Amino acid sequence: MSCAANRSKGGVTGVKYSLLLASPLALLAGVVSIPVLLANGDPPPFVACAPDAASIETILATIRRLESGDNYQATNPGASASGAYQFIDSTWANYGGYARALMAPPEVQDAKAAEMVGAILDRHNDVAAVPVVWYVGHLPASSSAEWDTVPAPEAGNRLTPRQYQQRWMDKYSELGGAASPTSGPPASIPSSCFGGEPGEILAGDWALPGPRSMIDATVNQLDDPHHDYPAWDWIIPTGTLIYAVRAGTVATVSAWPHNWWEQGCTTRGVNGCAPCGIGLTIVDDLGTRWTYCHGSNLHVTRGSRVEAGTLILTSGNTGRSGTPHLHLEIRTAAGIQHCPQTLVASLYRDGVGLDPRSLSTTGCSF
Repeated sequence: MSCAANRSKGGVTGVKYSLLLASPLALLAGVVSIPVLLANGDPPPFVACAPDAASIETILATIRRLESGDNYQATNPGASASGAYQFIDSTWANYGGYARALMAPPEVQDAKAAEMVGAILDRHNDVAAVPVVWYVGHLPASSSAEWDTVPAPEAGNRLTPRQYQQRWMDKYSELGGAASPTSGPPASIPSSCFGGEPGEILAGDWALPGPRSMIDATVNQLDDPHHDYPAWDWIIPTGTLIYAVRAGTVATVSAWPHNWWEQGCTTRGVNGCAPCGIGLTIVDDLGTRWTYCHGSNLHVTRGSRVEAGTLILTSGNTGRSGTPHLHLEIRTAAGIQHCPQTLVASLYRDGVGLDPRSLSTTGCSF
């Protein structure tokens, strides 16, 4: 992401201090990709349970508090900015099918803001960059005089970027924010994301990967091949609950909340594109790696121990994904990928698990 420094005078005319963010949002519109709309026409859900989500929620709360006093119906007489985050209309760009931000429900406004905050954090890996980029549209070099220059004073701005950053960070700390949401272990998942009813647990400590009713409705997919290597793509609606097929330890998590193609990722990926999107890998007691990808929310943290049937993911369309689905991949301790289709079919039809090492390594891909 590259944030240009050009500020449109017309975009900030009449903006008072409490609405300073309207102009930077306009600048960001040209450099932050608008999220892909899902098949049902809704915008991607706010990633509330991904690692660092608690800190991101605090960032959003800070913006809302300073911009509108948490008023999702706020307007600005001096500009087209509206809603809790004071998006100007050109930046809002009919997001979610709503002409203006104030017309959208809170969760849609939150989703738009979360996408933009996520893009800033992806690039700068520092929460302190958020207010500056939001204020002036980019992060000046550390030696730049811009840090101590009031931007567009004719529009009513009175603070330098350094002063605005300090004011913003004070509010962020007051609301419970940590120094940097993108460093350290992902221990900030809200407690409300854990627990939940387990999935269907089967004999031998196995479990179905999702609700039986969803498999009933998609049973014709049980033997569908994967596009280029041993794996299984289960096409299901966004929001389907996904459970751990096998117990183990969460070895890795991926919390990239964007769609690969809508972010302009190439075949190999650029600018931090994560093919798994929101997902995780669980390593079982035999060293087999179970990978689940393309979710919309995580429900476990890296390093946690999960049992078969534990809610681990909510399905989605993130990462290198062309439609909402679950990607399930099995790799044994020997590093060999095996076809999950026979295992899932056996679990569903017979309630019987199979040794992953006995599964085929061919015949399940194009």
